[in-house]
Amino acid sequence: HPRHRQASVCKEARVNQVEAESEGNGIPLRFAFIAPALFDVSLLGAGLMTLSAGLPEDIAHAVSSLVALAAMAWLYRSFGLGFNRLGVVAVLSAVSAGVLLQAVSIGTIAIVSKIDTAATVAITLPYLLRLCVIDPVAEELCFRGVSLAALERCGLPFWVATLIQAVLFACFHFNVVQSAYALVCALVLGGLSQRDGISSSIIAHCVCNLTGLVLGLVLTYFA
Repeated sequence: HPRHRQASVCKEARVNQVEAESEGNGIPLRFAFIAPALFDVSLLGAGLMTLSAGLPEDIAHAVSSLVALAAMAWLYRSFGLGFNRLGVVAVLSAVSAGVLLQAVSIGTIAIVSKIDTAATVAITLPYLLRLCVIDPVAEELCFRGVSLAALERCGLPFWVATLIQAVLFACFHFNVVQSAYALVCALVLGGLSQRDGISSSIIAHCVCNLTGLVLGLVLTYFA
């Protein structure tokens, strides 16, 4: 009967729509959690291999971070996610956000961690590249890229999706002080990503890490 066929078609279309929404428009919800797990596994696995190969510690860590970045870039692009161009105002906003995020941490308990890190870690080129470029980009592709997109596209309100990815990002740091700070950072970076795109959060994250390194060295010098 035509009416029955029409009802069946409508029902099938609705089922397909629900399935598409639950899959996050091509990004299954499970990848909100698979992406951080893949990040951890690739970073740890590559780190163990490079250290066991006898590479210097700073180079070994840089190489393992590059492996993690490659894994996150592959996952990010495999879901058709891309990058956006930023205007001057958006770039300046991202830079300001990165500096302010790190400045806030200096006024908290995290200042102890920053000073100790700056005082005990040798500042080499591989370390600088890892801290200020490789790690921030990889983390943004993972958390503000794949994880946030998967959470948001499955139908969650943006603030809920942002909060979940922020909690995942905080857990990723395995340190009480750093996790608390990372949670706040992830919320701000998530907002930047929503407003101006992931390019904005990448810039802010890189600037934040660079600012932390510079302030830590300055404070250690005058301590």
